[in-house]
Amino acid sequence: MRIIDVSNKGRVVKVYIESEEDLWTLKILLRPGDLVEGLTTRDVAGRLGGEKERRHMIVKLRVENVEFQPFTGKLRIFGVVVEGPEEYGVRGKHHSMTLHPGQTVKLERPEGWSERAIERMRSSGPKGKALIASVDYDEYALGILSMHGFKVLLEGSSSLPGKDDPRRDEAIEGYVDMIARAIVEATADGVNMVIITGPGPLKHHVAAKVSEIAPSLRIYTDDTSMGGAPGLREALRRPSILEHLREFSVLEAESVLEEFMSLVVNEPERVAYGVDDVRKVAALNALKHVVVLDSMISSSDDDVRSSVDFILSKAEDVKARITIIPEDSPPGERIKRLGGVIAVLRYSIPLEARQQLT
Repeated sequence: MRIIDVSNKGRVVKVYIESEEDLWTLKILLRPGDLVEGLTTRDVAGRLGGEKERRHMIVKLRVENVEFQPFTGKLRIFGVVVEGPEEYGVRGKHHSMTLHPGQTVKLERPEGWSERAIERMRSSGPKGKALIASVDYDEYALGILSMHGFKVLLEGSSSLPGKDDPRRDEAIEGYVDMIARAIVEATADGVNMVIITGPGPLKHHVAAKVSEIAPSLRIYTDDTSMGGAPGLREALRRPSILEHLREFSVLEAESVLEEFMSLVVNEPERVAYGVDDVRKVAALNALKHVVVLDSMISSSDDDVRSSVDFILSKAEDVKARITIIPEDSPPGERIKRLGGVIAVLRYSIPLEARQQLT
C-alpha cells in the first residue's frame, strides 16, 4: 500500500491500494466510526422520474462494518454517507463501497491514526501465494494458500488403463501434461511457489513437466500418503511443507496452536488465553508469540479493542511475534473458542500471581 499523504495532524491518510494484501490490511485496521472517502457507484433516480440509473460518485462513508472477500480482490465497506453529491441526496443514506487494487482512498480517524497503524499501512504488500498440488494415479487436486486462507481450486479423477495395458504409458503422459498445464495456469494470479505432493513418483513427473513449461517457477516436491483433496489437507499438516510456507499466517497460527496445546498440558504457566489473561501477562513484557483474530482488532466493543491494542503494542515493544488470522479460518475457529487471542510466554508466570494483577 502506497501512502500518498498524511494530513490534518495525522487524522487523514490518503493511500493507493496496490494489492489484495492491502485490502486485508484495511480489513484489520478499519473500525466502526472511521471515515472512508473514495469513488463508488450508486443507483439514483433517473431524469424526469425515469428508471434508476447507476452513477459514479465520490462519497465519504462512516464505517459500520467491513467485509473482506478472499480471492476476489474486493473489500466491502458498509456504513452511512456523511458527504456526497447534493444533487443525488445520498447524505444520511446507508451505502456499501467496494474497494479494490488500483484505487485511491482517504482514510480518516477522528482521534488520529496511530504511528503503528500508519506503519502497518506502509509495510503492507504482497506476501506471496503458494499453489499446492496433490497428485496420484487415481485423483488430483489443486489449492491456493495465501496469508488470508486456503482455497481448493480444482479437483479431478483419472481413468487410466490398467498396468498391463500397452496404452497406459501414453495415458499417464497425457494425465501428467494435463495436471502440469492446470498448475501453470493457476499460477498466473500472483503465485510465486508451487509444491507438488503425492505418495509415489508421479509427483516428480508432474514437477518436471511444470518446470519444462514454466522454468521460472519455484517448485518443491514432498510426500503425502494420498492424492486429491485429502492429500491437500495432509500436506498442510506436514512440517516440511510448513517450513516452505511459514510466511503465511494461517499455517503459522496452526503451528503456534500446536505448541500452545502442548504447553497447556505440560507447562500451563507458559501460556495465556483470552483478552484479560493475555493483557495481564503483556503488561509484564512476557509475550513471545501472540495470535489474535482479525475481528478482535476491529471489535465494536471499546474495551476489547483497547485491550487488544494494548496487547499488540506491548508485543511490539518486546519484539514478540504477532500473527493475525481470519476468524473463519480453521485455526481461527479454535482460537475463538479460547477467547479470540492466545499467547506463548517467554517465561512462566504462576496462575495465582496473575489473579492478583489488574
